[in-house]
Amino acid sequence: MSFNYLFYPFALSLIFCLVLARLAPWLALMDRPDARKQHGRAVPVVGGIAIMAAYILALKLRGIGGNLYEAMLPVGLVLIVGVIDDARPVSARAKLAAQCIAAWLLLRGTGFSLGEVPIPGVEGGLPLGPLDTAVTMFVIVGVVNALNLSDGADGLAGGHVLIALALFLFAARAAGRDTEVLLIAGLMSCVVGFLAVNARHPMLARAHVFMGDAGALALGTLLCWFAIHLSRGPNQAMPPVLLLYAVALPLLDMATVSVRRLLQGASPMRPDRTHLHHILCLKGLSVELSVPLLWALNGLAAASGLVLWRMGASQGVLLLVWLCILVGKMLWMRVWEEVESATAEPADERREV
Repeated sequence: MSFNYLFYPFALSLIFCLVLARLAPWLALMDRPDARKQHGRAVPVVGGIAIMAAYILALKLRGIGGNLYEAMLPVGLVLIVGVIDDARPVSARAKLAAQCIAAWLLLRGTGFSLGEVPIPGVEGGLPLGPLDTAVTMFVIVGVVNALNLSDGADGLAGGHVLIALALFLFAARAAGRDTEVLLIAGLMSCVVGFLAVNARHPMLARAHVFMGDAGALALGTLLCWFAIHLSRGPNQAMPPVLLLYAVALPLLDMATVSVRRLLQGASPMRPDRTHLHHILCLKGLSVELSVPLLWALNGLAAASGLVLWRMGASQGVLLLVWLCILVGKMLWMRVWEEVESATAEPADERREV
């Protein structure tokens, strides 16, 4: 893996972001502020298109493909739906239907499904029988939605994707899966190129481009494909349950918010400003502080799952620990209480997608 291979995806992604940002007004791909989107100005939502275009071009130039064709149709579907939604809002039910179709296509293309729910001390776990495909689709749609809902502050979702890919990279490298190492490293480079104009840093006070639904949905689907692909074959690189740790914080936050909405008698798909990144800003933390803090928490969760697995923990133990963390987060967040109004939130806070 040469320096050029790592540099070209980064450069292509950055260039595509800058070029598409200039074209965004003519493409109707501008995210304009409103009651919930308090970013103060219209921002191009072309980051997802730029990442995927740069990734495909970089792989084509280097002749790297592996079994990535399995993910092309489902990723392409959610990417198209995401672009349409970024240009003209699509209903939550229509997006959910598209995600379910993409999840089914992903399972159809890979031939994968979760045959059982792992339980500590029970050999073979709890067989799912005819529910295996439905349960696996539920997990995939949950991961994709969790990543999409985490795209609410500059750089947040992109950082979560990098953390998940770093876990996959470690697993693939340890297992000697060289093609997967190249595929993952190339995507990481593309995401870093996007973050250069999305995450806040000394040279960027505000995001120049947003990821948009197109990027969040496509990257979420790709993460699921990587998890499936690395868990298959005689040279298994990781167990499927590690996907829950790779995107732990987005999943935990989505579950907490959904339960809170249900307890209030509202639809779990109702948009609001009660996600963890919103709450941190309500408590007075700036985006520059809250986003790295959330990255660190997600990185800690991912590293914990990886360490437990490397120490010999079974999938049942890994799942039990993850569920305990979920319950602990809900208790700590007082999920039964209503979050105070977000009307006092600073005007520079991003949005919930």
